[in-house]
Amino acid sequence: DPEAIDTITQALIHDNATCMSMDLALFCMTTLWILAQKSDENKHKIIFEESTFDAIVEAMQIYRERSAEIQNRACGVLWSLSMDPNDRKHVAQAGGCDAILNAMLVHSDDDALQVMALGALKVLSFDNIAKSTMRSLGTLTHVANVMQNHLKNPTIQSEGCVILGNLAASVDTSFVAPVGEREVDAVINGILNHPDSLEVHEAACFTLMCLASLASNVELIRSNINTRVALELACQKHRDEVGNDIFILLRRLELDP
Repeated sequence: DPEAIDTITQALIHDNATCMSMDLALFCMTTLWILAQKSDENKHKIIFEESTFDAIVEAMQIYRERSAEIQNRACGVLWSLSMDPNDRKHVAQAGGCDAILNAMLVHSDDDALQVMALGALKVLSFDNIAKSTMRSLGTLTHVANVMQNHLKNPTIQSEGCVILGNLAASVDTSFVAPVGEREVDAVINGILNHPDSLEVHEAACFTLMCLASLASNVELIRSNINTRVALELACQKHRDEVGNDIFILLRRLELDP
């Protein structure tokens, strides 16, 4: 595997500098994705040795508009490289978050790419350094926009909610970021558009609980005309799983349970 990574890296670096062949770049990304999933040793080699990571980010920039498929595969590689909590800060600091967001923005209508990109951002959003990077890049707004543009995709809704919750608050909610109406709308609309999805409802309730630790966010959630309807729906459908959180949230919002 180390030799394979070296060979693929050299091919990708050469292609980035000369041919710019979409077929070769896609082959390299697919192979690196497979290799990254095989072992932690492979992940570490891709991140830290032989300029492989830089070549991945450079290829994402070169093919940003030309190929959604290359962006999809590259996001898969970055997702795999971020599975180890100790490696997430390195992925973020080396330009991984920026590359993922650029891919999402250029190919905003591509469901499959958005799912892959959000999967990568979700694991990165559990790391404090990656969180800071993502906040500085406007990820809260970008993710809310993706959720609004792909309302019918439950995976995008649940993954998006988790990212919003992680970015908006620290684990102990000692820090909570102010959000806008669009972020609140995205979470509420996720519940309403997926009335039977426990995964979406759990993620949305988690995010609303995080947001509701800040007064300005409480006011936005409370003033949203669909908040009560969404919370009542989630409680009705999944009382055992989210009922207690919703009861606490309603009290925090000063709405009668």
